[in-house]
Amino acid sequence: MSEKLFAEKELREMEKRTVDRLIESIESGDKEGAKKIAQRMYKEFESMHDLYRDWAASTLSAVGRNHGDEALEKVLYEGVKAWWGPNVKKIGGSDSSTLAKRIKMFVGGLHGHLQPLNIVEDEEKVVIQMKPCGSGGRLVLERKYEGPDALLQIEGPQTLTYGRDSLPVYCTHEPPMEQIDMDINGNPFVVIEPAAELGKQHCSFIIYKNPEDIPERYYERVGRKKPTALENKN
Repeated sequence: MSEKLFAEKELREMEKRTVDRLIESIESGDKEGAKKIAQRMYKEFESMHDLYRDWAASTLSAVGRNHGDEALEKVLYEGVKAWWGPNVKKIGGSDSSTLAKRIKMFVGGLHGHLQPLNIVEDEEKVVIQMKPCGSGGRLVLERKYEGPDALLQIEGPQTLTYGRDSLPVYCTHEPPMEQIDMDINGNPFVVIEPAAELGKQHCSFIIYKNPEDIPERYYERVGRKKPTALENKN
C-alpha cells in the first residue's frame, strides 16, 4: 500500500495515554469530550480486565483438568501468594484508623473490577458486595461455564469449594486468599461468603473489626484452626 492510513496529527493523538487525553479535555473545558473519553477509558480497561480474567480462568481450567484438584490447589496457593501475600502483611498498628485505611485500600482494589459496590457497616463488621461481581460473577452471567468450551467447575465438597458441592474454577482463588492470610497473620483480614446462586446473587466480602469475632467455621472450611485469644495477642 502506497497511501498513508493516518495523518500525522492522528498518529500523535493515538500515541497519547487515554488519561492524558481526558485531562486535556477537562483543562480545556470540553465537558462532553471529557465524558466520551472517560467512557472510552472505561471500555479500554474493561477489555484488558476481561482478557486477563478469561486467561486466568482458562489456565486454571487446564491445570485442573490435566492434573487434578490437588495440583490445582497447590498452583492456586503459590499463584495467589504472589499478589495477595504482600497485601496481607501486617500494617503497623491495630487502631481503628489503620483498619479504616486498610479497608479503603481493599475497596480501591475492588474498584478495579469496574462494578458498583454496596457497603454496609455495623458494630461488628464491614460487608462489601460487588453488584455484580466483576470477575467470577460475570463469567457465570456470560455463561462461560456452559457449552463445548466451558470453563472447569470444581466438584465435590473440599477446601477449594469452601465445602460446597461445586464452585467455578475462577472463584477457587478465594480460599487460598484466606489461607495465606491465616498463615501469615493468624487471622484473615477478609473472609468471603459466596452467594447461594453465583452470578444471580452477590458474594460478600466480610471484614471483622475484631479478629476474635470471626466465626470458627471460616477457619475450618479452609483447613485451618482459629487462634486463641492469647495467640492473637502474641
